[in-house]
Amino acid sequence: MTFSLQSRRWAAWSRRLLLVTAVLSSVGVAAPLHAQLAIDKLDLTLRPDGTDERSGVLSVRNEGATPTQAIIRVEDWDRAPDGNNRFYPAGTVSGSCAPSLQVFPMSLSLKPGETQRIRIDYTGPAKRASECWSLVVVETPAPRMQANGRQLVYNVRSGLKVYVAAEHLPVDGEVEGLSVARTVTSAGRQQDVAIVAFANRGARHFVTKGRVEIRREDNSLVQTLELPPMYALPGAIMHGATVLPELPKGKYLLISIVDYGGSEIAAGMYAHEVR
Repeated sequence: MTFSLQSRRWAAWSRRLLLVTAVLSSVGVAAPLHAQLAIDKLDLTLRPDGTDERSGVLSVRNEGATPTQAIIRVEDWDRAPDGNNRFYPAGTVSGSCAPSLQVFPMSLSLKPGETQRIRIDYTGPAKRASECWSLVVVETPAPRMQANGRQLVYNVRSGLKVYVAAEHLPVDGEVEGLSVARTVTSAGRQQDVAIVAFANRGARHFVTKGRVEIRREDNSLVQTLELPPMYALPGAIMHGATVLPELPKGKYLLISIVDYGGSEIAAGMYAHEVR
């Protein structure tokens, strides 16, 4: 049985994205997961057309009490429409930077409290029509753990997201759809959820900031609902959802307004009727 755990941990020295891969020899093992290594950043942007900006540095620190080793590799990733990260072998995603990224060193051996730097170089063409992206992974093997005859083996992986984009690549996006879905809460209560589908039509990634306005037929405002941020890679269609309040019977107009950092604000409309 194979499963993946993902979490984020804030520390005084750094933030890190943990990608924990575990393999169990049988079901039902409960054991603490502990990572000794911390990285000093979660993302890095390189410029293909700049001499110094084609390279970057990642610092890795051993925050544990014992020496530890790690291997470094480049992988691919993207986001599902709901925003969750997905991970792939290097060079398998259409927007991958993997063929043009070099990292050094490829392995680390750190004493407690020791910090080492990893150099990341972009070696591809100086002119790119669109952004590319990949993941630099710092992976630490963890000891085997046993409980009641069951064995747990896991690796702890810290991931640095690397983007390569020229500074003035076009940013463009649009609301591709706005709809309402009926859902059921854990308590068994029905509720309506407004779902915004937003498409990145530009050449670089962005993070949106948006809201949904509920208006009556006379255009008077009932309520404004904030949308969660949507992290959209080039070509991606992301979904943001917000729960609608209980509304009196009648007809309403939902208006989604999304700021994605472009020259215009994107908007969408949906006629909603409460029966």
